[in-house]
Amino acid sequence: MGDGHWRGSGRCRRERRGPMNSGSILVVGANGELGRALLHELGPGIAIAATRNGESPLPGFEHARLGVDGAPPPNALERCRAVINAAGSVNGDNAALDAANIRLPLAIARAAKAAGVAKMVQVSSFAILGTADHIDDRTPERPISAYGRSKAEGDREIQALAGDAFAVESLRLPFMFSATKPGLLSPLLALATRARVLPMASGTPLRRSMLTYAGAAQQLADCAVTGHSGKSFAADPLLFDYPLFTSILADEAGVKVRLLAIPQAIASGIDRLLPSVGRRLFRSSVLDPHANRAHGQQLGLENELRQLVRARYYK
Repeated sequence: MGDGHWRGSGRCRRERRGPMNSGSILVVGANGELGRALLHELGPGIAIAATRNGESPLPGFEHARLGVDGAPPPNALERCRAVINAAGSVNGDNAALDAANIRLPLAIARAAKAAGVAKMVQVSSFAILGTADHIDDRTPERPISAYGRSKAEGDREIQALAGDAFAVESLRLPFMFSATKPGLLSPLLALATRARVLPMASGTPLRRSMLTYAGAAQQLADCAVTGHSGKSFAADPLLFDYPLFTSILADEAGVKVRLLAIPQAIASGIDRLLPSVGRRLFRSSVLDPHANRAHGQQLGLENELRQLVRARYYK
């Protein structure tokens, strides 16, 4: 990875039939954590970094500056076989979320289609599915947040542009993290470190599909070379659970953390009163293996968790 020659996984290298621009792939949102992971995955010989400012986030990569509406410049798109949109926003008011998660991808898709790009890959989210504990391609869309609603609407808008000469794939991803950007794992690690206890609902152990940024980049890059349109899903086949987390804490930092069973009634009460806390501590969210485009391919979750713990304890 990152050596200027992207090999891909070899599993989904179906080429689109018909005319196609040259072999570059434009990465929109290249200055974010996922965008930088995509640049590393694709390498400077393939990736073009697209951002709103005038600089590439990593040295050695060609850079394209987005227009005022977020559309990439035609002279860059005309040299690309695919566009991957890794830009978007999780936080903000409705207007900001609509701008980042609906209008921006729509502007990118329209510009890509007009330039003859064969494929657009949109970074989508499990948030569209709300609090579903089992996820597959039949899970209904029931977003419970403004972010999830904006991502669902953005998917619908760009999917409407798909046609024989323009594939549009929305890759729905779970919580992503890295050792340098742990996100919601940071407070969980702090709780385990301070209290040496992690609560779990009695009889319903937490199990969650997650993905490293590097693993997500690998799956998105693989999407870019297929002709598939529609929604798809990816996560590390290794599920995150508390036994895995506590064993890594013990192995890497010598920290012994006890799992404390909480009566289901109390866990349900916390979920009602503090739903964001309840979801993080007690609710499972598992991608069905048959719906996972990664299949059994390990995507680095355990190794990244170990790096995260080492970074926390051995700064």
